[in-house]
Amino acid sequence: MTGEHHEPNGQRAFLHRLLREGADRLGVSLIGDGAFGWRDRTIGSPVIRNGERFWLRATAETQDWAQGDPWTGNRDAAGISDVPKPHLVARVEWEEPPVAMYVELMTYVPDQVCSSTPELMRPLDAPDTWWRDLRSALDKLALHPTDRGEHSPEAVVRELEDLYARRLDLPRPPLRTEHTDLHWANLTSPRLCILDWEYWGSAPAGYGAALLYFHSLLVPETAEKVHQVFADLLDTPSGQVAQLSAAAHILGRAHRVDDYAELQHPVRRHTHRLLDAVERP
Repeated sequence: MTGEHHEPNGQRAFLHRLLREGADRLGVSLIGDGAFGWRDRTIGSPVIRNGERFWLRATAETQDWAQGDPWTGNRDAAGISDVPKPHLVARVEWEEPPVAMYVELMTYVPDQVCSSTPELMRPLDAPDTWWRDLRSALDKLALHPTDRGEHSPEAVVRELEDLYARRLDLPRPPLRTEHTDLHWANLTSPRLCILDWEYWGSAPAGYGAALLYFHSLLVPETAEKVHQVFADLLDTPSGQVAQLSAAAHILGRAHRVDDYAELQHPVRRHTHRLLDAVERP
């Protein structure tokens, strides 16, 4: 990135400029202040067009990185209409070498996110209908074929053995389409909507449920509810693969960028129990 983007204040000023230019290009009017995403990678804001409210989202990358699954996630998800999610209305891309950028106009979601952080910090007050809707949404998503994401079950197990430095008695997991960033800041209530589709794709079956379970471990009653709803996916040998894969994501982030200061501890304890159960003698 250019020097403008390295400094935090410079990055935010750049994203504000990007959002304003995107609004001009798409013919919408910004309302409210911009909200920044994880580590100031993105910015979003409600907008108005012809009296109707939408959501405008903007991001940028160096040109070498402006490709692949994350760059096209919302656009690739546009064909998924039977899962509660924002829908892509319009998208515009342009370049200011060495940076590429895009702005997306999405349908507006009025409901609040379940948590301001990915990890849940207090019990979730959601009715059984919300949980049934969540289970139904992930089951429907699994039926959408995709070329995005993981393609080799064998590679999943090899990577886990390399990562955890153990030989593991694990099956080749079935792969299915998952929302691979499923946490509490990407779910809304009281009406369910699943946000942020940058990273969706093929993954070990149950990966989304495992990720949500781990993001719940600081609130045991909610973690137990997640487990109850998805037990048939999690409490199987392939579910152990999904859990170890999800744990690797969280623990990797904790190690690389100091995320999950509190959550990493129960995740690590749970992961050690899983590894002890599946390690080959």
